[in-house]
Amino acid sequence: MSADSGPSRRSTHHLVRPRWVWGGLVLALLGASTLGFGVVTLSWPVSIAGTALLILGASGSLHGGVLYDAVPAFALRKELQQVHEGQIHKGVVPGASASTSRARDQALYASQTLRGFQFAAHRCEGVRWAPVAGWTLLVITSTFLMVQWEMVAPTTTGRSNSFRDTGLIILLGLSGLRVAVAAGRQVTAALIAGLSGLGLLLGGVLASHDHVALAIVEIATGGVAILCSLVAWVSPRRQKSDGLAADAG
Repeated sequence: MSADSGPSRRSTHHLVRPRWVWGGLVLALLGASTLGFGVVTLSWPVSIAGTALLILGASGSLHGGVLYDAVPAFALRKELQQVHEGQIHKGVVPGASASTSRARDQALYASQTLRGFQFAAHRCEGVRWAPVAGWTLLVITSTFLMVQWEMVAPTTTGRSNSFRDTGLIILLGLSGLRVAVAAGRQVTAALIAGLSGLGLLLGGVLASHDHVALAIVEIATGGVAILCSLVAWVSPRRQKSDGLAADAG
């Protein structure tokens, strides 16, 4: 036996024969259907015939190199052409790597992007707190609207508190929504949220109330709103996601 016989056998072992691959697949599908029909009808001969066709088709596909027929994208016209002309091409060997310039560029881009995300994970100054403050404003707005119905008495003082608080809480919710979903630093929305929170706070301290609980809720809501407005005011203008790849490079 010559020294060249080993490499020659390894190269032919990984060839792909489309006729064998697709023919074996069709035969295996036919065998699976026959086997299923035999099982349903409780027919041993049909089941045995289906099993034989299934094994024969799978063996044909394996002989044709189905395990090495890996393509980046399936092209039906190309596959049919290969079957029609009986073409044979080299398969993909396990452990093989592509060495084209396009593959190297894609690998380099993926590596730089990964390093960019890893680098950004350790940069605390890039965290955006404005959306957190905005959603917090929406939560306290919803909470205040729900608890207001239980704390407002059906009196002149209660109606006065309700009208004042409803107007301020609407401004608070709208400004919170703006801070939560809009890009960039929302100075106007943060200012409106802060003034609305200040109005609730002063109303809870200075205005008359039928129930002390309503005053406490107004003070707490106003304080949280002022804190959220300050957070939105000093939040970074935009997330530094666009410059990650450039920073990594």
